[in-house]
Amino acid sequence: MEYNWDYPYRGTLAKVISTWDTCGPDTLHATFKEGAGRSPEEFVSLLQEFQLGFDLPTGTVIRDKGVSGFEAAAVDKAAGLRVDWTKHDGEGANKGYFCIQVKGEWFEKASGEVTTDFFALLNAYGIYRVTRIDFQQTTETTRYLTPFWIKKYERGEYRVVRCKYFEPRGKKTADNDYPAGATVYHGSRTSERFARQYDKHLQIDYGPPRRRDEIEIKGDSCRRLWDELGEELSQAEQQGEERGTRLHAFSKSAIRAYLPIRDTSKWVGRDLPKDWAQYAEEPMNWTDLFTDEARAIQPAPGRVTSLIKSYRYARQNFGSAVAVKTLQRINDKRKDGWDHHSACDHAYKHLFDDFVNSANEKRVMEFIEEMPPSQRTEMELLWLAAVQTSASNEERERDEQLE
Repeated sequence: MEYNWDYPYRGTLAKVISTWDTCGPDTLHATFKEGAGRSPEEFVSLLQEFQLGFDLPTGTVIRDKGVSGFEAAAVDKAAGLRVDWTKHDGEGANKGYFCIQVKGEWFEKASGEVTTDFFALLNAYGIYRVTRIDFQQTTETTRYLTPFWIKKYERGEYRVVRCKYFEPRGKKTADNDYPAGATVYHGSRTSERFARQYDKHLQIDYGPPRRRDEIEIKGDSCRRLWDELGEELSQAEQQGEERGTRLHAFSKSAIRAYLPIRDTSKWVGRDLPKDWAQYAEEPMNWTDLFTDEARAIQPAPGRVTSLIKSYRYARQNFGSAVAVKTLQRINDKRKDGWDHHSACDHAYKHLFDDFVNSANEKRVMEFIEEMPPSQRTEMELLWLAAVQTSASNEERERDEQLE
């Protein structure tokens, strides 16, 4: 069932912090496509209205140069919001698209109910794609700060399922302590699923001792998790449950699923059995942080073919029609007086435009996900540029035919 992402109602104020133990979203990146009723300038204005309407911090919106290939940006530092864009007729990559970065500072100041209203606003405005979402849980503790966990990982007493390596960082003393704080990373930052643990009070030098556990989800995993969140909030509305309460529970279950810590102390000094993840249990000090079961991580939809196999299939089954259609276009242009080289160049570009304009966006993203992580961002930028160019070429040709 789809969540009714209508514009949010007003009536919930920013939270008053009553505990140091928190859990919820921590970062969100979403992309929008400029079109009828959607523009980056209007979007920035809506965001500022939302901040004022819910008594959330906002300041002077500073215009800046965009990042990640975008031409321009609007930054509300006080709010923790940033919008980057390139207009249809602008300079640079990503023409006709704009994206928002909702930072941790924003989520720290908003209650769960306000957060769900904010998500509703973003979806009602027409999200094109969610590219990253982070969840965090912060736990007040003196015994189980990050150095405790690092020692457990180093001794082989604790492990994270599906993560072959962990990386502790921080200034370590001769006593194997981290007086200035430490961070331990699980997985690769470029992968779809990444996690970190660190001591929050030492990061901001404020408040009682507390550890923060964070997961950073990108790619297809992010999009599936976002869809699941929408379904959860829809169920909460139907069942008369506060959406903020459901958001908190969802965040907990996501962290438990994407940071699956297991106690492997009984195998210390021995080789882990091949299926150790099936038998190892959670450490009790980790289990005690949760009341609900971990979310079932949905595997990526099974691909009938990979990019190479799909390309081979298309070539073998449709190559004849594509070749003849292209030759026909070359011949038509030659009859119009074009030289052979120009006729071929036009036909080949027309062929590419045909396939780009007819491509299944979801399938394109699946194929890009098969690329090495270091190439995916550039491939997405190239795809967005191709969509813009091919659509413009098709529109221009249609206009010329009407003249």
